[in-house]
Amino acid sequence: MLLSERQGESGMINVQPLREQIYAYLRDDINKGNLRPGELVNTSEISRSMGISKTPLREALIQLECDGFVTILPRRGVMVNRLTLSDVREFWEICRAFESEMMDQLFGRIDEACIVKMEEINSQMKEAMAEKDTDRFYYLNTAFHDAFLSLSDNRQMLRILKRIKQRLYDFLSRSCIPEWETVNCDEHDHLIVLLRSGCRESATTFLRDIHWSFKKQEGHIRRFYKQASKEEAALASAPL
Repeated sequence: MLLSERQGESGMINVQPLREQIYAYLRDDINKGNLRPGELVNTSEISRSMGISKTPLREALIQLECDGFVTILPRRGVMVNRLTLSDVREFWEICRAFESEMMDQLFGRIDEACIVKMEEINSQMKEAMAEKDTDRFYYLNTAFHDAFLSLSDNRQMLRILKRIKQRLYDFLSRSCIPEWETVNCDEHDHLIVLLRSGCRESATTFLRDIHWSFKKQEGHIRRFYKQASKEEAALASAPL
């Protein structure tokens, strides 16, 4: 069955452009480990199994390549990209620059309702951490930042941030680093205090020089991605 013919939970026909459905479908397969980093994927097999023509598939793969998820190898297929420490550092620096700039620009629009929403999300993050629900924790972590980022009218910056965070957080097996999760929630609490204080410079500086500082977070980052890589390698070598 073609993707466009699939119905959602509501029973409504999915009317998304086919290439966007294929993009989401393949991203989900990467995230679930059906398509593994370093693995070559045959486009003919994907086309056959998904019941689609190669044109929308090619368009989706080009977008996936632009977003850094895959590399298209002429006459060989498509390779799912691994995430290197260098990639992480570069992505981290982009998030640092974009979010601190947006915090500075949006500060006057972050009202009490927005701050309360951030507070509630951070409380839910602590609950997820206590329950060792890593998937939910990272989903909520993104939602916490989106609470103020969504106030922005800069669609291009939001689009870039979304794709980068998908690359940073969408793992086959999300590692659990309790110490880092605790630090993350504590930093969110501190950011909320700074927002309520009404000090734009302090909030922006904290977000830029502490929360999104690769240097400050490097120890946790190295542990997180090293553990994720080990889990990925163990799964790849496991018998099918």
